[in-house]
Amino acid sequence: MKHRIFTVFLAVLMLLGTIPAAATEVTEPTNVPREPGYCGEAIMWSFDSGTLTLTGAGAMDDFPEGAPWEVHKDEIETVIISGGITYVGAYSFRDYDKLKDVQFGDDVYEIGEKAFFSCDGLTVIHLPESFKVFGPSCFMGCTKLTEFHCEGRFPSFRLNCLWDTYAKIYFPANKPWSVELIQELEENFHGRIEFLASDGTDPYVPTEAPEETEEPTEAPTQEVTEAPTTEPPVTEAPTDPIVITTAPTEEAPVEAPTEVIEETQAPTEPEAEEKGGGSKAPFIILGVVALFLIGGTIVFGGGRKKGKYSR
Repeated sequence: MKHRIFTVFLAVLMLLGTIPAAATEVTEPTNVPREPGYCGEAIMWSFDSGTLTLTGAGAMDDFPEGAPWEVHKDEIETVIISGGITYVGAYSFRDYDKLKDVQFGDDVYEIGEKAFFSCDGLTVIHLPESFKVFGPSCFMGCTKLTEFHCEGRFPSFRLNCLWDTYAKIYFPANKPWSVELIQELEENFHGRIEFLASDGTDPYVPTEAPEETEEPTEAPTQEVTEAPTTEPPVTEAPTDPIVITTAPTEEAPVEAPTEVIEETQAPTEPEAEEKGGGSKAPFIILGVVALFLIGGTIVFGGGRKKGKYSR
């Protein structure tokens, strides 16, 4: 009896162990055959008057061999993906040239590989805040696609996802994306992709930069045009030397008489001295003669007296 109870208990535990495992399985895109009208485990599709509508929840299937709506390929102009759908299947709308508009629901997380490959009619794409992954080549070859409007954070850009689109990607102005990641993407896309805020501004390139580049280009043109106007007054400069040269000519006559007067006055002084010297010379000669006469009389007179006494 105890043995039977134990085996029943083990069987119950094994059953309980399998229930969580089944509940936690992640739904992934599959290619298993679906009932007509289904394109995923819980997703249905319908077509009416050029519009393909997808409703349900979870992930779509991948369609490498063509989607179940392939028969309407040349008629589909609009695709509506309702809320609850998280994944757009790979190759879902490859080469749908008539497709012009795609409306994504609020729960789309990822767009599969080549889902919209070479859809030449697409021009603008709006992606919800839930969006996170551009699958490989998902919009490759959409040559007329010029704008992506993203509401969420910076998504993952898989290989060649936007190749040959030459589009502008607008991100939320209140949730700016990483500068480093944007720079890396611009290098990888070789400048084919431009990133702008939702308000149309580019916070990573100063708006004053173009003005600074324009100012130097305008400055030389102004200087060149004004230079000839300033040069004519320069031609009046020779008139200044003429004034300068005339100044000495006016002063020269004034200075010349002063020099002549000085030269004429200089000889008058020696002449006066010569005249004065000539008037003193006779007196000197007469004085010398007088001294000789006086001395002679004294000498000769004294000799005569001695002769008388001797006799």
